[in-house]
Amino acid sequence: MSSRLNLVRTLLSQSSSSEDRGSGGTSAEASADTGFQTRTPETTPNSQRKIIGRGQPAGSVPTIGTSGLDSSESDNQASVVSSNVGPTLSGRGRAQFIQGLLKQPLESGRSIPTVADDSASTISSAPAVSILGAGRGRFMQQLMNTRADEPSVSDESKTQLTEQMSQITIAETVQTVEREPVKRMGTKGTPVQLMTNYIRIACDPDRGLYEYEVRFNPEVDSKVARSKYINQHREVIGNAKTFDGVKLFLPKKLPNVETILQSENEVDGHTVTIRLMYKRKQRMSENIQFYNILFQRIMKVLKMIEMGRKNFDPSAPKLIPQHRLEIWPGYVSAVDEYEGGLMLNLDVSHRVLLQTTVLDHIRTIAKSNPSDWKNLVTKSLLGAVILTRYNNKTYRIDDIIFDQNPTMTFMSSNRQQQISYVEYYKQQYNITIHDLKQPLLIHRKERRIAGQDKPQELMMCLIPEISYLTGLTDEMRNDFKVMRDIAAFTRVSPNQRLNSMRQFCYNVNQNKEAREILEVWGLKLDMEPLVMKGRAFEEEKVIFGNAQVGVGKAGDFNRAVTSSNMLSAIPIRKWLLVHTNKDMKIAKSFMDCVQRSCRPMGIEVDTPAIEVLPTDKTELYVQLLRTKIRQDTQIVVIICPTSRDDRYAAIKRICCSEIPVPSQVINARTLANEAKNRAIVQKILLQMNCKLGGTLWSIKIPFQNVMIAGIDTYHDPKQKSNSVSAFVASLNGEYTRWYSRACIQSKKEEFMNGLCASLEKSLRAYEKLNGVLPQKIIIFSLPVVTLCKKVASEFAFESPAARSKVIPNLISSSSEEEKYVSLPDGYSFSDTRLVGSRSYRQAWRKV
Repeated sequence: MSSRLNLVRTLLSQSSSSEDRGSGGTSAEASADTGFQTRTPETTPNSQRKIIGRGQPAGSVPTIGTSGLDSSESDNQASVVSSNVGPTLSGRGRAQFIQGLLKQPLESGRSIPTVADDSASTISSAPAVSILGAGRGRFMQQLMNTRADEPSVSDESKTQLTEQMSQITIAETVQTVEREPVKRMGTKGTPVQLMTNYIRIACDPDRGLYEYEVRFNPEVDSKVARSKYINQHREVIGNAKTFDGVKLFLPKKLPNVETILQSENEVDGHTVTIRLMYKRKQRMSENIQFYNILFQRIMKVLKMIEMGRKNFDPSAPKLIPQHRLEIWPGYVSAVDEYEGGLMLNLDVSHRVLLQTTVLDHIRTIAKSNPSDWKNLVTKSLLGAVILTRYNNKTYRIDDIIFDQNPTMTFMSSNRQQQISYVEYYKQQYNITIHDLKQPLLIHRKERRIAGQDKPQELMMCLIPEISYLTGLTDEMRNDFKVMRDIAAFTRVSPNQRLNSMRQFCYNVNQNKEAREILEVWGLKLDMEPLVMKGRAFEEEKVIFGNAQVGVGKAGDFNRAVTSSNMLSAIPIRKWLLVHTNKDMKIAKSFMDCVQRSCRPMGIEVDTPAIEVLPTDKTELYVQLLRTKIRQDTQIVVIICPTSRDDRYAAIKRICCSEIPVPSQVINARTLANEAKNRAIVQKILLQMNCKLGGTLWSIKIPFQNVMIAGIDTYHDPKQKSNSVSAFVASLNGEYTRWYSRACIQSKKEEFMNGLCASLEKSLRAYEKLNGVLPQKIIIFSLPVVTLCKKVASEFAFESPAARSKVIPNLISSSSEEEKYVSLPDGYSFSDTRLVGSRSYRQAWRKV
């Protein structure tokens, strides 16, 4: 297979390089659909031409000759020999040509060429096709069209070819070259010793992940049956293994390159021969997922509960009785390969659990809103994660059935009889359910069934009385006392974090079962986190309008922000202040603080146009904004009596969409304490200046003409259909002006669609402001690091004719080739095709 593909690549490359060697009568033409330059070949009747594959000299011209094998060719060359020129077709493509070439029938009576590691030959009686200067695509089409006149292939030839193909094995060890990672060390700053949250995983050089190809004779279709046959030879391969039905991974290398095993069928007693053919020892970077699975097994051995991608310890809860909360300590872990080898990245995490049940939550809502309690319960619980303490498992609430209760029955899986939920929980967990009229919670999950292509959806019914809510409610998040008491446990110091990591290492190494999971694969976890050398930079200077202030070791310069002039202050001349009648005193106090604070901060603020509303109705805010916002209004400041989502959404809808104008909404409660008003008003002035396009401060940037971009994606857990992707990018050298864009993407839409469109628009904005494009682009995106790596490795650039479609107005040249190389600042833009996808995507790259 690989030899024939190499043959095709050779033909394509040589057909391009030989175009200039044609006769003087050739004429150039441009292929409209590929962008490649082609030539019309002159007719060469009765010419003997050969297509040479591997081993052909670099200067030879590929040709097609009459039927017959040139005996002068060496064994490591491949020849296609034919006689007549066939008609020209179009629109078939290279993939079909390759497929047709692999299926090329043999002439009756010819011998089958031997398939070796470095040789392959294909012999055919296809008519001769002139390919000199005809273009690669057209040559393939013509060659495919010649199959109509080929003679039939004998059954004997087919059988012989099948037998030889079945004997092809991977018998030789595939040598892999381990490359040392590139190490980059800084030179500036003072060297210091740093304790990291990485723990080294020592690897036994005699152990690892050894890959074997497994073949069965006779063939065994069932994956389950294959695993049973493999398990009959534990004395040879050992107890530790990973087998997917085709590949077998062992922690140690078997004595022989090829191992023959005999298994017995338990049904009819016939013998099944198993051939284990050694392929190679895999690199660490190829087995990162496997190592992470090992540590997930270790977490289960340590009796930790998995929630999302984190694991928590239910045996050591930290209680907050005054708020009916408990906090489970835990870890978030990830294994990867780094400069020092295999490392476990470990960090401390916490999970907040409510001591109230879902039934308590339902009763609270029903008591406060008896008329519409069902809708409110559904809105508050759908998508929530609950914990069932009888088995310490978490479930996501997908639905609530109000017309069913725990007295309903279902078919028991073990007894094959109808049983109610009340009876089931009493028999299985000795739990008595008291409320027999409570609704049922629904959790849906997919499970793959053997023999079925699509997974089967299973529905699980849960009882609210014995289900506990996890996470915090919005009311709790807005309660300062609750958040302060939670932070006392979750906000850990560096020493506490270090002690937690040491405790984890101790637990793994002292637990026999956990330790053996690593030892059988030749791994061992260090007892101490990794210590490495770092560098402490000099104190950074923050640049203000009238001073440069050092940030100190704590990095705190809040006092300097409010006492120094802004770097770029926008005078506020025309602005609107809106408040209710009962907030008159608070509004007057706000204006007094603004006048006292604006001058030290270097900002000029004139007296605003003040509008007073009689009541706090949302429609009054909407009507006033529609009538009072004028063309020259710089910003609107609205003081609201309380915090209400509907009012806030209505105000922002008017100011952001209907009548675009910067807006600042203030909760009157934040201005109620006159002793703290000045500090609060100063921060409000800072926000207002930023919204008007001003700059608060800056630092010295050591490089220029570099764009910094950030990407993030929000997935609504309650609505799986759409996601929101956000993109921001810097526009100036001080990194104080930014372009932002958000787009809604459907579940089936490629992530790259929104990314490429956002990147294109940000580059346009950058060029409009600076006159040039950035020389470099740095993208920060933690949630999509893996996706970016995958995209970077799988995107392939197409023909030069398509390379100007993303930003055509940046191109001044007329020639397609000149467009590609003449983009400003060395950039080229191209249509690209993601491997494995039928649709085309747009992307960019640096030349």
